[in-house]
Amino acid sequence: MIDAGKPLAPQIDRIQTELADNKTYSELKQADRAQVVDALSRIRGKLGDDGVLPPLDPAAQAEVASDQTLVNTILAKAKADSRLICRRETAIGSNRAQTVCMTVAERAAMREQTMDVMRKTGISQPENRP
Repeated sequence: MIDAGKPLAPQIDRIQTELADNKTYSELKQADRAQVVDALSRIRGKLGDDGVLPPLDPAAQAEVASDQTLVNTILAKAKADSRLICRRETAIGSNRAQTVCMTVAERAAMREQTMDVMRKTGISQPENRP
């Protein structure tokens, strides 16, 4: 995330490195990743040679603030989606529990897949049963 009180160039470099490693923000969709990269390049284009924003006209300041907000929002959501949730589950026919860990995004994707299968096969959702 971008902190407006600190020099922007090192923060932009750090975020771009984290995006490139495909681990830190692995839950980002391609469209969101492209938006972040575009916003970072727009901010970098407005930076001075020393990596600090020079005094800008109000319209340019608003654009930079908007891009910072966009980057922070997308990266905060990606961080929340990357959170790992572990549960103890017992397999059918076994008394031995095992730990199953998935990210929030993986759980949401699995839930969505299950809902799609239920819709396609005509199985009604529990809240829709008579």
